[in-house]
Amino acid sequence: MKSLLSLAFALLAFALLATGSLLAADATPYTLPQSSDQVIQSKAGESYRVTIAWPEGEAPAGGFPVMYLLDGDENFLMATSILRRLSGTAKAAKQNGIAPGIIVAIGYPGESKRDFDYTPKADPGPPETYLDGKPYPPRTYGGADAFFTFLDKELRPAIEQQHKIDRTRQTLYGTGFGGLFALHILFTQPEAFQTYIASSPSVWWNNRYILTEEKAFTERLAEKPINARLFIGVGEFEQSLTPLEAAWPDKERDEHALKIGRRRMVDNTRELFWRLQKLESKGLTTQYRIFPGESHVSVTPMIAGPAMQFAFPPARDGKAKQR
Repeated sequence: MKSLLSLAFALLAFALLATGSLLAADATPYTLPQSSDQVIQSKAGESYRVTIAWPEGEAPAGGFPVMYLLDGDENFLMATSILRRLSGTAKAAKQNGIAPGIIVAIGYPGESKRDFDYTPKADPGPPETYLDGKPYPPRTYGGADAFFTFLDKELRPAIEQQHKIDRTRQTLYGTGFGGLFALHILFTQPEAFQTYIASSPSVWWNNRYILTEEKAFTERLAEKPINARLFIGVGEFEQSLTPLEAAWPDKERDEHALKIGRRRMVDNTRELFWRLQKLESKGLTTQYRIFPGESHVSVTPMIAGPAMQFAFPPARDGKAKQR
């Protein structure tokens, strides 16, 4: 028996040497079913990469719910995989309390312009500085309204020509500056979407300018209630060092500690939630979660699961069942 096993291994080794590898050099690239990927140009001449994923089968009578996902180059595959894992079968959808839906991810064919596209137009506040007092390199900000015009007036109609969309179940999902953009649209044009996901939103940006918009939004709601839902998520270690970061070389560690401490990601979002939850009587439903053990980068996929359940609740009696 031992000699037969030795012979088998010898034959396998010979076969590997003869063929070079078990894997073909011209293997077929993997493609995601029910998806498309294209570069489109806005009327303003800007190029965007738009990647779309849709469920199998026919759309329900009222159409599919849809999510417009920012930073699509980084987040499309993650978000689509999570949504399909949670809602890919009738049993999974029932167990997870989630409905199948369409994801429209917006990215860039080349260098990202997110700094400009996701930030509101505002007078610049004091610049952030390094430990030595030198300011951070300047960036170009202020294109949020122009980007929203493209999303709302150009991209959404194009999506609705290709797919049957439930206009009463639309979500805007952004992370970091994208989360800031989601808050900006909620505060300035709350009827644009029914659901908003602000993942690690950059409330700190430009001396917390977004709080100016929040104040005006709160005052408007006193006169004109809305019907909107907001989910805010943040990582526990977005404001303090993780154990790994604490072991970085001194200068790198101290610079990072200065930045995240100054930006107060946890405190800013928590305080925002405390204020916004008081607006439930005016039609805004807000949920907030701190994800233990996660940093600004690692929390992104952790937030995505609950965010999908929040954005795609199952329909009941013609309406979305709210969480």
